[in-house]
Amino acid sequence: PMTKAIFSNLRILLIGLAFCISAPGSAAANGALAIDKNQGSAYGLGRDYATMPEAEQRALAECGRGCRIVVRFQSRCAAYSADQTRGSTIFGWATGTTKDVARAKADASCRKYGGKRCLIRVWGCNSQ
Repeated sequence: PMTKAIFSNLRILLIGLAFCISAPGSAAANGALAIDKNQGSAYGLGRDYATMPEAEQRALAECGRGCRIVVRFQSRCAAYSADQTRGSTIFGWATGTTKDVARAKADASCRKYGGKRCLIRVWGCNSQ
């Protein structure tokens, strides 16, 4: 009888553990932001992926040739801002707990490096 009770409790524990592992929202979503090497017109964003390599792959595929990952983020937002002044290669990026925070920080980063007409080019948030 004692052994049966132990196995029964163990079974309940394992079922509960399996539920926690597979429950929505139990793991952090992964995101990545890629920009081109000239910090210009090419960018890509991967968000809400189960693994970081999947998020990176999506961001690079959207961005195209000559791009690199500049931000990796989990359970938060990221934004990329670029100076729109003709001939400028000034840019900034940031993460934040909300889209507004990430956007504001990316614009501030762009201005910090001398951007005069910084504009958010892309932003995104993980849903978890």
